[in-house]
Amino acid sequence: MLDKVVLFLHVVKTGSISEAAKLNNISASAASRWLNELEEKMGVNLLKRTTRKVTPTQAGLRLYERFSLIHAQINDVFNEIQNMSNEDRGTIKIACTPLFAKHYLSQIIGEYVQIHPSINFVVLETAFEVDHVHDVDFAIRANATYRGFQEKDSLLVKRTLLKEPLMACCSPEYIEHHGIPNVPDDLLQHQCLYATTLVGGNRWIFEFNGEYSSIEIAQTVEADDSEILKKIALAGGGIAYLPFSLIATDIQHQRLVPVLEDYISSEFELNLYFKPRKYMPARCANFKEYLILRVPELEEQKRQKQQKRLGSTHDLSSQRTKPMASPI
Repeated sequence: MLDKVVLFLHVVKTGSISEAAKLNNISASAASRWLNELEEKMGVNLLKRTTRKVTPTQAGLRLYERFSLIHAQINDVFNEIQNMSNEDRGTIKIACTPLFAKHYLSQIIGEYVQIHPSINFVVLETAFEVDHVHDVDFAIRANATYRGFQEKDSLLVKRTLLKEPLMACCSPEYIEHHGIPNVPDDLLQHQCLYATTLVGGNRWIFEFNGEYSSIEIAQTVEADDSEILKKIALAGGGIAYLPFSLIATDIQHQRLVPVLEDYISSEFELNLYFKPRKYMPARCANFKEYLILRVPELEEQKRQKQQKRLGSTHDLSSQRTKPMASPI
């Protein structure tokens, strides 16, 4: 019964039965069956289901509000008891943006399980906002930030892992067919590729002489994986706004061309989020410290390899801040 109520909490938080099923490590069909059984047991409808979304009924909202507090208290008790043992043992759940999962987290976890074989990991590649993933131990999210940027209020603790410039770019073939934008407003007439949940969505920020231009670009292709956007840009599909390190080699080989170079772009920022709690389990505390230590080291290794590939005569980043790891 308790597992089914926890599943229900996940459904309300994410607005999706399939996403809630992933968080509970069960299939979507099993999740639907659990919800039906919970409603039968309670004798009341808890959810309103449509083809587009799932929302709680009045009874469901009451259950969610009351049981969320109880569930948080239960987790605190479990964490307190687990923390009485300083052993690295148990499961760590991480919700992570695909780009970081592929290029950093996979290697870090591979190293960590060799050192701590009693630790298990569950990694969820998700594009949901951080506040929708409270029931994982850590969330790693990407944001587009700029000077004066204010992040929305959150109850979660934030630690910055990486920062680097974003760059607007497209293929030479795209320029041949559509021309090149000279000022940010020109983007309104171009095909643009964007990630709603990753790097600024369809509102891109550019700075010139201290003045900001906020451009709500035309919707052409939306995806939540920067590497997918890069591949579409390489194929001539439009202008993408991507982290510099992801496209530096393609620019050096002229497969992609930077645009709006006279403007200062936003920064690509990867952040670690976790709940503030009095008793963080030893397995989580130790992995957090390892993660924070290793990310800058891996970024520096990548930067050095990239410099060797580009060569000393191709300093593409001379006009803007170089990609860098944010020391923590």
